[in-house]
Amino acid sequence: MRLFMAAKAKKLLIVESPTKARTITRMVGDDFSIMASMGHIRDLPERELGVDIDNGFMPQYVAAGRSGKIVSDLKTAARKADEIYLAPDPDREGEAIAWHLQEVLKNDFKGDFKRVTFHEITRSAILRALENHGAVNMDLVDAQQARRVLDRLVGYRISPLLWSRVAKGSSAGRVQSVALRLIVEREREIQAFEPEEYWVFKLKLVSDNGVEFVAKLARIDGRTFKVSNAGEAAAALEAILNNTLCRVANVEKSRRFRNAPPPFTTSTLQQTANQVLRFSASGTMRVAQALYEGVELGSRGAVGLITYMRTDSVNIAAEARSAAAEFIRNNYGAEFVPEKPNFFKSKSGAQEAHEAIRPTDVSRTPESLKDFLDSSQLKLYTLIWKRFVASQMTKAEFAQTDAFVAVDGSDNKNYEFRASASSVIFPGYMQVLGMPQSSEVNTDENTAIDSSGALACLQNGENCNILEAIKEQKFTEPPARFTEATLIKELEENGIGRPSTYATILQTIQNRQYTTKVQNKLAPTELGCKVTDFLVQMLPELFDVKFTSLMETELDEVEAGTLKWTVMMTDFYGKFQSWLESAKNYGAVEGEGIAALAEAMQKITFAPAKRSGRYVRDDSKFFNSVAGKLAKQSKLTEKQFNALLDLAVNYQDQIPGLQAMAEQGGFADALAEAYARAEAKAVQKAEAAERGVDTSALINIFKAFDTVKFAEPVVRRGRTYDDKKFFDSLRKQAETGKLLSEKQLEALGRIALRYRDEISDYATVAKALNLPEESEIAAENAENAISQDDTAALLEELSKVTNWNPPERRGRRTFDDKAFYSSLAEQFGNGRKLSDKQLAALKKLAERYRK
Repeated sequence: MRLFMAAKAKKLLIVESPTKARTITRMVGDDFSIMASMGHIRDLPERELGVDIDNGFMPQYVAAGRSGKIVSDLKTAARKADEIYLAPDPDREGEAIAWHLQEVLKNDFKGDFKRVTFHEITRSAILRALENHGAVNMDLVDAQQARRVLDRLVGYRISPLLWSRVAKGSSAGRVQSVALRLIVEREREIQAFEPEEYWVFKLKLVSDNGVEFVAKLARIDGRTFKVSNAGEAAAALEAILNNTLCRVANVEKSRRFRNAPPPFTTSTLQQTANQVLRFSASGTMRVAQALYEGVELGSRGAVGLITYMRTDSVNIAAEARSAAAEFIRNNYGAEFVPEKPNFFKSKSGAQEAHEAIRPTDVSRTPESLKDFLDSSQLKLYTLIWKRFVASQMTKAEFAQTDAFVAVDGSDNKNYEFRASASSVIFPGYMQVLGMPQSSEVNTDENTAIDSSGALACLQNGENCNILEAIKEQKFTEPPARFTEATLIKELEENGIGRPSTYATILQTIQNRQYTTKVQNKLAPTELGCKVTDFLVQMLPELFDVKFTSLMETELDEVEAGTLKWTVMMTDFYGKFQSWLESAKNYGAVEGEGIAALAEAMQKITFAPAKRSGRYVRDDSKFFNSVAGKLAKQSKLTEKQFNALLDLAVNYQDQIPGLQAMAEQGGFADALAEAYARAEAKAVQKAEAAERGVDTSALINIFKAFDTVKFAEPVVRRGRTYDDKKFFDSLRKQAETGKLLSEKQLEALGRIALRYRDEISDYATVAKALNLPEESEIAAENAENAISQDDTAALLEELSKVTNWNPPERRGRRTFDDKAFYSSLAEQFGNGRKLSDKQLAALKKLAERYRK
């Protein structure tokens, strides 16, 4: 904790962070001491539920983390203070921190606590807040408590189900699991997508007065069309080319306007920072927090550069709007200031008392701050500053030209081609923001875009000659995976989460390895898919998008004071208990037949416990555990029952009449599946034996890798390759008695070859995995080895190739000979040797182009 206290200070101001405290210290008088609570000083306990459900869902708060010394210092300061001002952030979380401070310090301070809120850390805002202090808003506190209790109940009650049914350590979150569901469902859409073929047609034309332009086929006989195969495409092109003349049917000229965009909210800032700067949502908020709390500006000291960054409002304070207009007038010209100020409408439910994210002083241009901000801070501040200034500027004005060209086909059909051009008449807000991205401009995909301005010279009825006709095969594409930006947009549009939670949601699903990033896009992992499938199957109502949105609306009602949080919780908990009970019983197996099977298995003489590496297989202990649960609960989960059947099949010779028992007990189908699993395992083991791999000996082979120092993980094409992590997963699988598949054994072999120089007994490993011995590898290397001069000669030979094969896509990879050659040439030119694999590939490449 940082303490900023004057010797005679009688007023205590408490904020959350030392940075914020340091910035404010220079803005208030010496009669203030300023202390930082370092966030929450109380929270729910980490290792227990911490909610008294029978007593109105009362939270049972405990001291948070390392808050002991902080609270002690705050109590000491409170006893000496005449006035206490609580100044955490102006949102639910900040209000809750203020309330916790008040509750903890009320026995050490007998006066009234004064709640102060400000949306920017500037001298005028701080002094105004101190003058207009109020009390802690208990509606905001209740909304925060309700969210915290909701999330705790869902997490604590459902995560154990995931541990037993999916994977140890997995967890569910009330909102994060819905976000994960969106990602998984999008991935399933992509996998199920079947591309459809279609064709587009373009004409390169020249008019009678010499205007050259390109037009795209938009309609056939006045209707939209679809050409779905090469035969139809050839016929259409032949009909068009039968007439080399065509005419300009119509030229439409108009003026169009684009309004200035609103200033940033939290979600739009996170989306734009992700799209433009490739910042993650959490990274954006971390940098924005620093800009808000204050940055040292040399002799000016620490200054808060932006307003509060957790907001869903697009409102702008009147003073800030006036300052922006004056700045624009002085720096861009009066014509860039709108006659009436721009006002923007916030989305439904937004907190209108908040402001949008903007610079605290518009005259602090990014250029003036470049010596004080680090790279990330400067990039984000520039984004915020430009968006705010642009939001207060005039509309952009464009001249739009649309040309329609008619071709009478030999098939008696009329083919209408279209071309469009747009030119800037007045840039307006684009003077600051620049031209919009192509993705932001709404254009008809059946219209050719001309940027030369030549279309404006065309005349109605003018004849044109066809210079070239182009037909192009295309395929419809699946929906794109979510980026962080598009997922935040989807969450916001569905009413899921709030400005303060988006970054946490995204960070959680990635930290728990439910998703991974592939080329900046979010893809679900196998674990993420399993968790989602389980939750959607077991608790469909709880993890429904609409229900989650409804809960957010009710939390807003609690904040507004129109709904009591305990009433909301009572209503939720009644449904939740019912859903949870159904989930616990989902797939449960019970009945007299199961009890009879367990009783028969009591007589089995189980094999002695067997150690396999670090793991011990103890059939007797496992059976007693399952039998004990059955005796206590009279039912088993589907997973437990299948494991019991697998055990029964292994000891079937000691269970007379097992098949008859299954038929009588109603689990004959389940027993047949257990037999099938056992047979598949036996086949796999036999195949491994045929390959010469003794799977039991693999455990000793893994020990040979103990001396290996694995390479650091690397990222290629968005995927992370971690040899050690992969090797450890194979080792764990083998040590638990599970067979390795053919592909896994091949992968283990590749790892062994890669690290053969570090393996303690490579000869034994090579023999077990059918790998080449050291002598064979050495001979192959000698055969493939080429000198530095030979390498240079090959590269020189390939440098003369002018007609490279076009890139070829195979599966997910694209093979590009020219790009591959260039990378090898660059590597060699920089003095780095080529690997054996690269040299072999280089020789093959040279041989291919010699032919």
